[in-house]
Amino acid sequence: MILREFDVIVVGGGPGGAMTAKIAAEKGLKTIVFERGRKSGEKNSSGCGLGPRMFRDFPEMMKELTPDVCPSMRAGVYARNYFINKDDIVTGMVMARPTESVTYEPAKSFITMNIYRSDFDPWIMNFAVRAGAELKTSTLITNLIKENGKVVGVQDEKGEKYKGKMIIGADGVISMVAEESGLRSKWPSHQVTIVPQWDFEVPRENIDKFMGEETLAVWWGATFPAAYQVFFGDGFHLGLGNWLFWWDKNPLYYLNRVVNIPYFQRLIKNLDAKPRELHSHLLPWASYPVNTHTDNVILIGDAGGFPCPLEAEGIYPAMVTGKIAAEVAAKAISDGDTSKKALDLYDTEWQKTSVGVEFESGKELQSIWRNLPFSPKTMEWFVPMLMELLGGIYDWSEPHTVRVRQIMNKIQSYLPDAVPFAMSYVMPLLAKVLGDDFEQLRTIPGLIEKLLPKKKSHKR
Repeated sequence: MILREFDVIVVGGGPGGAMTAKIAAEKGLKTIVFERGRKSGEKNSSGCGLGPRMFRDFPEMMKELTPDVCPSMRAGVYARNYFINKDDIVTGMVMARPTESVTYEPAKSFITMNIYRSDFDPWIMNFAVRAGAELKTSTLITNLIKENGKVVGVQDEKGEKYKGKMIIGADGVISMVAEESGLRSKWPSHQVTIVPQWDFEVPRENIDKFMGEETLAVWWGATFPAAYQVFFGDGFHLGLGNWLFWWDKNPLYYLNRVVNIPYFQRLIKNLDAKPRELHSHLLPWASYPVNTHTDNVILIGDAGGFPCPLEAEGIYPAMVTGKIAAEVAAKAISDGDTSKKALDLYDTEWQKTSVGVEFESGKELQSIWRNLPFSPKTMEWFVPMLMELLGGIYDWSEPHTVRVRQIMNKIQSYLPDAVPFAMSYVMPLLAKVLGDDFEQLRTIPGLIEKLLPKKKSHKR
């Protein structure tokens, strides 16, 4: 027996589901969101970094995001990069802030706005409720209802059924909606990553005292996949991930290897940081989203494979695709046609967005990422090569002219690894990103040759 009927049923109460429900309700559609936790964000205690695009594309919402309503939020201007060799020694670091090529505010003022999901998710869900959407918490949707082979509703773990004209799958990487609708079975191992994270509690005054305006750090290592460290108002977390096919040891082994780096241990001591929680989650990490919709069903965010193809950030893509899904659903319901063909508009619309632009080079971005920071074998030569370029000149062991020659000779020893890497991964990415402008790169060797001074013979 059908319990209730709706225009739009949203399965999943994360940021993407909340955005879908908000837009759908604002368009006058009878909307319900199902969330398995007692509140949005309860089942996800990790944090996230909100990029400036969030504030550019959703300005009215984001101006309400303040520490008063989300105490963990912390804006950061600087990002630090640590480079660690095969002996787990920090051989160098680079810290940067937004560069002069950035075109808009607030991107000129901060890199990310960091916030715990336990704060952010209920905050954004409140917009959906205010718009008129119904939120049903502590409810796990376990099945889809079908009639004549098409999805027409959902069923919860208690057997209660709800009918809907449109079902929006916002239920994450292990998406029941995706599987039961036939859009996807399980993710293949090269399209999903596992991410273990340590969360640390830190006194607020210590975060500001020691980190200043730093917002995040990336630990680039020759013995572990690239790790990220994100600072919040009262703590930080450290996490790393890699595609499922990669692991030869327990992921926690690699995460703890970062934690045990002496430099990291010193940071823990200075901050008076204490482990608060260890948790792990899966993320889709695909080069392009496919099979995003079928009759009466649209997948958004993680469920649809929309996290960024480079670093798998998923909040912004979830909100963008959630907004578009609601708009397309509203049109389809109004037109009386919620077929797969009518919902092809969904793909057309998200491809026009910033998310779509990101995926235009998704394959090439993933190739270089998979084979550089997420390949410790590559980092074994890349880290020392980079440090020769960045740090060698500061060495006073010889006259600077001698050091330059030593550095150049050392860099030449890395070329047998570096040149094939550049040809296999860097050049295809440049060709895809630059398009016709890529041809200009062919003139660079000639320009360099013209700039080089002619070799002079030394007179005795």
